Amino acid sequence: MRGDPGSLYDAHAARLYAHGWSLLGDDAATAVHDAFAAAVRHPPRGDVVLWMYALSRTAARSRGAFDRPWRVAAGEADPLLRAAAALRAEQREALLLEAGEWLEVPDIAHVLGLAPDTVRQLLHTARARLERGVLGALMRGEAADGTAVAEVIAAIEKGTLPRLLARRVPDGMPGAPRAEVLASYEREADEPSPAATSPSPLVVIGPAALGA
Repeated sequence: MRGDPGSLYDAHAARLYAHGWSLLGDDAATAVHDAFAAAVRHPPRGDVVLWMYALSRTAARSRGAFDRPWRVAAGEADPLLRAAAALRAEQREALLLEAGEWLEVPDIAHVLGLAPDTVRQLLHTARARLERGVLGALMRGEAADGTAVAEVIAAIEKGTLPRLLARRVPDGMPGAPRAEVLASYEREADEPSPAATSPSPLVVIGPAALGA
């Protein structure tokens, strides 16, 4: 990993946690830990930010992000989170990356391994499904939190529902992940490094990859 591990963690942990939350919900901190541990073995190639997202996505995939329901608190009353949980993982992922202003569409396309036009269609579908899901929950009277209801109604009227979802990302990570990640980094760095294997699905980011 290039640079001081603590500085790299401070620069990227928040965005990786938001990304992990879009895929794993309440288990997001585990993906952050896994991504930084993997970065010791697989130093960034090309754009550091996109490389870390690639490691984060691989970590989330290995923990079943694309094969199981999104994990949020049992009995969640927020209609927005209920609707987000009904989205496909990659829809929720792309939506959070864009709405949280973490990445632009071309970079989201690199992280997801899709064409930019495909990502735009994915975002369009995700926004529509999110709004339908929220409206459906409201009409069925499933939302018990009056504040959350008022927020989502205002966001629907303003067309800012995805941005509101991005603001639902919990502030900070539970426990003491920074210390745990840096301790893990030290352990990994002290071990002999095996032949590097590239993360999946995104393996190379930078001029060479773009020209392929």
